[in-house]
Amino acid sequence: MEEAFYNTKAARAAFFPSITLNGVAGWTNSAGSAIVNPGKLLLNFVGQLTQPIFARGRIKANYKISQLTEEDLLKKYVQTVIDAGNQVNEAMADCQAAREKHAYYHRQVQVLSDAYTGTHELMDNGKANYLEVLTAQETLLNSQLSEAMNMYRGSQAIIALYIALGGGTK
Repeated sequence: MEEAFYNTKAARAAFFPSITLNGVAGWTNSAGSAIVNPGKLLLNFVGQLTQPIFARGRIKANYKISQLTEEDLLKKYVQTVIDAGNQVNEAMADCQAAREKHAYYHRQVQVLSDAYTGTHELMDNGKANYLEVLTAQETLLNSQLSEAMNMYRGSQAIIALYIALGGGTK
């Protein structure tokens, strides 16, 4: 973007005449050397001053191109910043969701563990059959699996947040 900014400034400066000084002008006292013609110097000077007038179309086109390039790069930069902000927001939302679900899944596992223990005790006392114990155990295992999956998603969200904030790049 900085390069495009300075290119635009340089294209704008091309509208103004440029004067260059060099060391070829001067008179000598020796008769054998050539004397610089002052009229030729004046024509060269007038040519440098009027050059922006005759090349105005080309200079305007170059200026417009550099302006459009600068605007395009600025828009790309703004879009990149917006995309980065969206990535951070999404990763933070995923982290928050995983944290909120963790309490729910943890409580569910505790309740189903107590239910499994109770069903097992009922079977030991002859008031429940083995199928009920197996059903309670299956429900408990599914709940533990859901809790583990949520913890995995939470870990993925933390990694995504770390990357979105610029970590992990070489």
